[in-house]
Amino acid sequence: MIPTSTKDLINIANSKYAVVVAVAKRARELSEHNKNNTDYRLSTMVTYALDEILTEKITVKK
Repeated sequence: MIPTSTKDLINIANSKYAVVVAVAKRARELSEHNKNNTDYRLSTMVTYALDEILTEKITVKK
């Protein structure tokens, strides 16, 4: 995955902080569902969460 630019993150929400909190919450949800998986990695869950937010599968409350 290509690293996301800060400009793209600002377009999602009013602040970078809101995006970070949303990504952390979603990554936590994903990790709870996948913790029994043998290929589990938290960094992968963060990447999936960020991708879901960037593709607008998950929305950040403004």
